[in-house]
Amino acid sequence: MAEKNESFEVKDFGWLVAMSILFFALVVVGFWIEFSTEWGPYQQEFPQLLGHYGKVEDARDFRAGIKQIWIPKIGVTDRCITCHLGYEWSSVLPATIAEPLKPHPMNDWLVKHEFSRFGCTPCHGGDGSATTVAGAHQGGRGWDDPMLSRALAGQNGLTMNEMIQMRCNFCHRHDAATPAMEEINLAKQLVKKKKCMVCHVVEGSGGTTGPELTYEGDRNPELLNFAHVRGERTMFNWNVQHLTQASVVSPHTQMPDFNMKPEESRALTLLLLSWRRLPYPPEYIPDPEVAAAAMQPSPTSTATPTPTATPIAR
Repeated sequence: MAEKNESFEVKDFGWLVAMSILFFALVVVGFWIEFSTEWGPYQQEFPQLLGHYGKVEDARDFRAGIKQIWIPKIGVTDRCITCHLGYEWSSVLPATIAEPLKPHPMNDWLVKHEFSRFGCTPCHGGDGSATTVAGAHQGGRGWDDPMLSRALAGQNGLTMNEMIQMRCNFCHRHDAATPAMEEINLAKQLVKKKKCMVCHVVEGSGGTTGPELTYEGDRNPELLNFAHVRGERTMFNWNVQHLTQASVVSPHTQMPDFNMKPEESRALTLLLLSWRRLPYPPEYIPDPEVAAAAMQPSPTSTATPTPTATPIAR
């Protein structure tokens, strides 16, 4: 009996059907991933909010999708606004709207730090390139710059306003004192009072008995000895305890025990962690004399004058 000849189409029909079903399934999964994002519901709700508060045209023009603030000059790619859509609508949306659609509060800081020039993460931390809540707030594996939060501040005995001053000092490092930065201003006074630069080099000035502190904020916490540290094994906690009783944290150190008050050691730790190597161009660095002038009391003010600190080694 002669063998029956079959065409290639007949022989491959089963495989073609199977591959077509697989391709269709992959397309369905792709669409499901695209349209079941964490930010999808917020982007559906936001134009409704705009319309409710009278911005009908803006609501009609709104287009869903990943949104970002891109500032290559300072290395910022912030997709935070994919969820935080109301960030610059404080003149329209009330502050009572729940996060993440709540508008960013307007204050003197924000007037001088426009979103288009600074973005979100230089002030708030976190991973701006992420598009999930966990990724943006905590970062992925190995990420060591989580978003500042009330919970994180509270773990370190600070308020959000106090903790965020650390990031303000990235640019205001050379100010002798900066308005509304009481913790950092206190720390800069302590650097002088405790004569830290007798033993430590900061930006080319100081003694060499202790380690250089110019970029202390970049120090890898894995290189620290936490054997005698109580509580969380963090860079912040290590510094707070080391500044209070160095002989306990580092038994063989030459650094004296300053026995600082808790608020002093926390403030000085914020200052040390703000000393980082950052790619900010000169136009982002404020004039220290402008900050000094802002610290002077108004001629008509009856308040007690704020003492003006002399410049320290930064």
